[in-house]
Amino acid sequence: AGWDHGIEISPVMAIMPRPMPNAPAPGTTLIFTSANGVAQAVAQQDLSGFSAYAVGDKTARLARAAGMACVSADGNVADLLALLLSLDVGPMVHLHGAHSTGDLAAHLTAQGKTAESWVIYDQTECPLSCAARTVLMQTAPVILPLFSPRSAALLSKATAQASAPITPIAISAAAAAVWSGPGKTCTITRPNAVEMVQRILRYA
Repeated sequence: AGWDHGIEISPVMAIMPRPMPNAPAPGTTLIFTSANGVAQAVAQQDLSGFSAYAVGDKTARLARAAGMACVSADGNVADLLALLLSLDVGPMVHLHGAHSTGDLAAHLTAQGKTAESWVIYDQTECPLSCAARTVLMQTAPVILPLFSPRSAALLSKATAQASAPITPIAISAAAAAVWSGPGKTCTITRPNAVEMVQRILRYA
């Protein structure tokens, strides 16, 4: 069946680079918990040849495309942490945004691993577009995907006065826990875009 519903795209965050403190030392294992982390890292440094671990398949594919040997945890941050704890590797660096779920480096260090946390971008708030605000103030049902705890927090605030009935769909339990806007959240089974699209189609 074709899609006959309107779609409004309105980013609630803008990615602003922050410089790396230095280039990762040869032999460092890199950790990525988002596609933005990969994009910002490779924009600053040539990371080809590094070993890396990523939270999910999309992020891992981007790292591989940049020349890294990257393994996907195929899950969430907890799955990635469990994978990293099972490894016998040298120093690790988590390259991430200013608003990140969990402190991987701290958890790894607490378990005897050598790990650092580098913030290499910020996620600054953007107002909803006029079109998106118009949709929220009407009466037609709105399906609202929540792709991160940060976006869930920003959208909770942006939709507080919405009159449209909202169905928030969270990519993870962490994103669902942050939601305080209208509507009852549901959380997809696997935290990836394919699952998100399938759940959206189920509600549409």
